Amino acid sequence: MRVGLIVNPIAGMGGSVGLKGTDGDAYTKALELGAIRMSHFAAKRALSSIRPDIEFTSARYMGSDVLDYLSIPHEVIDTASKDTCGSDTKKIAKMMEKNCDLIMFCGGDGTARDILDAVGTSVPVLGIPAGVKMYSSVFATTPEDVANIVHGFATGYVKVTGRDVMDINEEDHRNGILSAKFYGCLNVPYLPTAVQDCKGIYEGNNENEEIDEVAEYIVSTMEDDTLYVIGPGSTAGRIMERIGLDHTLLGIDAVFGGTAVGTNLNEKGLLDLVGRYERTVLILGIIGKQGFFLGRGNKELTPAVIRKIGADNIVLVSGLTKLNDLKELHVDTGDPQLDQELKGYRKVVFRYARERLVKVT
Repeated sequence: MRVGLIVNPIAGMGGSVGLKGTDGDAYTKALELGAIRMSHFAAKRALSSIRPDIEFTSARYMGSDVLDYLSIPHEVIDTASKDTCGSDTKKIAKMMEKNCDLIMFCGGDGTARDILDAVGTSVPVLGIPAGVKMYSSVFATTPEDVANIVHGFATGYVKVTGRDVMDINEEDHRNGILSAKFYGCLNVPYLPTAVQDCKGIYEGNNENEEIDEVAEYIVSTMEDDTLYVIGPGSTAGRIMERIGLDHTLLGIDAVFGGTAVGTNLNEKGLLDLVGRYERTVLILGIIGKQGFFLGRGNKELTPAVIRKIGADNIVLVSGLTKLNDLKELHVDTGDPQLDQELKGYRKVVFRYARERLVKVT
């Protein structure tokens, strides 16, 4: 089987520095803020267990260097520009369309849209998760899941099915407005639990009532000598509202003694702030349908930040309706060892003083 590999070298760079993505001129700003390239690490993780009988095709600056690093033989079909953009992804995908059995791309929702524009459903594709926002259902759950999917597809065990490509407006996202849109479908080798679902949206009176109870309970348990880092999302935001503080809907805030001590924090800001306090508690919501609480939409919470806070100091919150749709939870921090440490059973607060144990896989 021949696989075409496309690595978007700038995907995910905006996450740790709090830019929510790298579309448009955000890439330049991410570099100015000290962001590092992350997609190559994800691609290396995905390919490290790939079978030697899989043949690869790639392009210079967009995957060939990863294959070289792993000493995986491959055909080089093109050279992308060093300052890559969506047009490079589309051009290379189009070149792979006729000669590859599968196109594997490493990036986020924006890269998935470029692949959709270039090849549509003419060839199966699989996403290696490396972006900041990944609402589409075309990505492996973690990079380590890729090899099992590819091997199953090569042997005929894993079948192809249509999966949704979703994306949001990054400029709106940075301004606290979440507007997701459906763009189309890609054909993806689908292995349950190894391929993520689309983000689910939950609204209605029941959901609001459940979240209000969660917020009331969390606030009632807060201690004056503890720093509370509040993650993004409407559930965590309701906790801030209950305290009487503004919340960065799509960012990370911090509270101490009922007072805001940090807003829309990036990795550097979090590390500096957490270091000033004896104890920190991290409060995180869960992404509907997908089940992620780390690694999707909160990349400011890097492995360094999580380790500094401590895995035992993470509190998960969710409305009951959302929680009932989940069989398991997921993490994808970018650090496989940390991911392993976070696995097991975790409590999720879903009503006032009510918790459920849910497995993290």
